[in-house]
Amino acid sequence: MKNWKITLKFPDGTTDQLELFDGASILKGYPTIKRAYFNSLADLLKNENNKYISGKAIEKVIGPDKADWTNNPWLLFIIRDNEKQTPFWFLFKREKKEMNGILVAIGPEQFAEYLKASSESDINLKKLLYYFTAYDKKWTMLVLLPNYLP
Repeated sequence: MKNWKITLKFPDGTTDQLELFDGASILKGYPTIKRAYFNSLADLLKNENNKYISGKAIEKVIGPDKADWTNNPWLLFIIRDNEKQTPFWFLFKREKKEMNGILVAIGPEQFAEYLKASSESDINLKKLLYYFTAYDKKWTMLVLLPNYLP
């Protein structure tokens, strides 16, 4: 599988690096997620009664082609199941015109392997994304934006 490397730099100066797997090498292309999904997620981020937070931390994005893709409108979801502690990572590139999101990369490796082995990976993925907004008490979500944003 092709890899994306995401360097994170948090406001306190700590850094981390994540390796995500190219969505097109796992799924049938790069799925487009509609603007309405991101609107629902934005509403959840405003709700103080759940564990969904956002902030800036994306410092650098290197694609499978080794090109620097940092200067794009990225969203990185880092999600954990509160009960089983299962992690899920999603890297989206937002489209300026319609504000949809293109799912570019997925992680960690166990989750990417699960989707790649599934005969219904696209359906399973969209169900999971829906669950993140429909059952917000079940998840902890961190939505990270690029550091270059004002």
